[in-house]
Amino acid sequence: MTTGLWSLITKTPKMAFSRKPTCTLFFILTLSALALYTALRHHHHPRTPFAAAANNHRNPLYYRDIFLSTADNYTIAGYLRNLTLHPHLAGTPLSLSTALYVQSHFQSLGLTTHMTNFSALLSYPTRSSLSARFINGTVHPVPLSEPDVPQNGVVLPYHAYSPSGTAYGEAVFLNYGRDQDYRALGVDVKGCVGLVRRGSGMSRYEVVRNAAAHGVSAVLMYTEGECKEGVERGTVMNGLGDPLTPGWAGIEGGEELDLNDLQVAEKFPGLPSLPISETAAETIIESLEGEKIPHQWMESFKSGNRRITRVGPGPTMLNFTYEGEKKMATIHNVFSVITGSEEPDRAVLLGNHRDAWTYGAVDPNSGTAALLDIARRFSLLMRLGWSPRRTIILCSWDAEEFGMIGSTEWVEQNLVNLGSKAVAYINVDCAAQGPGFFVSATPQLDDLIVEVTKQVKDPDAENLYLHERWAAANKGVNPIQRLSRVDSDFAPFLQHAGVPSIDFYFGIDFPVYHTAFDSYDWMVNTGDPLFKRHVTAAGIWGLVALHLADDPILPFNYISYATELQEYRNVLNELLGGTISLDPIADAIQEFITAANVTEEEIKKLRVDQSSDESTILRRRMLNDRLMLTERGFLDSEGLPGRQWFKHLIYGPRGDSESKIEFFPGVGDAMSERGGEKERKAMITHETWRVARSIQRAATALRGEFT
Repeated sequence: MTTGLWSLITKTPKMAFSRKPTCTLFFILTLSALALYTALRHHHHPRTPFAAAANNHRNPLYYRDIFLSTADNYTIAGYLRNLTLHPHLAGTPLSLSTALYVQSHFQSLGLTTHMTNFSALLSYPTRSSLSARFINGTVHPVPLSEPDVPQNGVVLPYHAYSPSGTAYGEAVFLNYGRDQDYRALGVDVKGCVGLVRRGSGMSRYEVVRNAAAHGVSAVLMYTEGECKEGVERGTVMNGLGDPLTPGWAGIEGGEELDLNDLQVAEKFPGLPSLPISETAAETIIESLEGEKIPHQWMESFKSGNRRITRVGPGPTMLNFTYEGEKKMATIHNVFSVITGSEEPDRAVLLGNHRDAWTYGAVDPNSGTAALLDIARRFSLLMRLGWSPRRTIILCSWDAEEFGMIGSTEWVEQNLVNLGSKAVAYINVDCAAQGPGFFVSATPQLDDLIVEVTKQVKDPDAENLYLHERWAAANKGVNPIQRLSRVDSDFAPFLQHAGVPSIDFYFGIDFPVYHTAFDSYDWMVNTGDPLFKRHVTAAGIWGLVALHLADDPILPFNYISYATELQEYRNVLNELLGGTISLDPIADAIQEFITAANVTEEEIKKLRVDQSSDESTILRRRMLNDRLMLTERGFLDSEGLPGRQWFKHLIYGPRGDSESKIEFFPGVGDAMSERGGEKERKAMITHETWRVARSIQRAATALRGEFT
């Protein structure tokens, strides 16, 4: 401690001993009295964290207990209130003010803090309109924004990177906009304005791409749910990062591709689109005649309390206009670094994006508020004498909503350092959006996640730990999902850099997603009124980080990974019906299993070895390096076919919306090929060999020996 009573005591002696003996005696008596008072006070009151710190200087369990016990609902609520006072769309002055708020908070805690800026191509609306001409000849404007929303900087609903354009055509309902939906509809939709409901795993880009392929002239998207007046903003860009700098960081004065370059142009859809509310969509759909709704859609599609019977085209005509602009903007990533005391060159990263389409109370600033509170509690631990074994980096990303731009640019800029130094990345986007705990991770982190959930209280149940209800709700089945999707900032870390990753949140979804209603008021009235879920999310996030930063042996278990790989091979074999040999994958998995088992035995021995001689320290370090680097083995320098930026061959985004698997993305794409059967089988065989080689590379890394 450097302030308060302790600082007065430590500063007084130098002055006192220069005075007369009477003053010296008075000082000694005063100091003795203070010591007696302190002893009596501790006798009558519980020990405070500061009082106990001296006796627990290197006890990780003590610091984890203090971390959990210093949570504060009101503090997190205050952070969220400050973060959501104004809309803060990336590239705007209000977004910069939010970045400065986060930076100031880190600095006020005494943490080493810096800001890293990038230059990126962003997209904003300038004008839009939509009107409907009904069969009776009347023409009505269709509202494109939420009612009763103060226009204090809230951006009009739009799709970032949509091209400008106009369209006038018959309205037609296209369900989710999948290829199978066009086949089920079975009519010519060329020149129509399509209405599509969000869902079924389709990205906005995929929806618009499919529509363009079928001759649709413009697309309107809406989201079903409780918030029928809300309009879901979003991006229609294909891929991650700044579109002008694919594969390298967009720095001021650096290389940028031209907007007309083919690599850039292919990231953007070829026809315009807009989001609309469910209420507006219902009005249009209910006016349609034409084709009967395909029976394949009927079970899942309902509008209000009335089933839709006809889906068009027509007779309602839609007049659509959208004008937007793409322009360069500066984006701001903010970092706080807590340098490790023993392994400063190994880093555990905690990340959350800060930018929002509107106010962002849930997405993303529930996560930002939790991150700020983790920083506060880590700062407290540091004042108690704690310093992590490994470095911890708190990351506040910008421009995630446009396509994970802030995190992607930083990963591209720091790719070599991440490859050699990054232990793991833990991402939280929406910390609290409703009840229920949902987590995705690379499999070697499963055991750590389970262990941590046994240490934090369930925010929605009295006197229960989170793991009890979580396990019961999933009936013994491993509830941890995987990370093949690309909907948050874990994607560049895992799928491009091969860093083991976790992403989690409370609540499966929330009705005000990307709307102007995602506000502080919604959070305190509906989402998490007492901020208990925020506290639990911060507790999980921080405890996972403390284990990864402080455990002498990294808490990785690759036997879990091996089990998962075996399951993938079995599922794939069933889908292929034995028509293609998966022996290369099976053999590689067996090699991985052997390496995982040997490594687990080595971990057990070193965990019980408490000696601190140079030989043991070196053995721990070498083992930890193998555990850290194994995930990199699943990367392939050529990347996925047609999506070379994505390097991970186990987890990555699908290239085809009808892919049947969420693992081995290259194999899944090959299975969806619509060419000749001979060519298709050849592609599948090649991709299975690539997967097998990646598993062998990972096994070699885990063994730590040259072949």
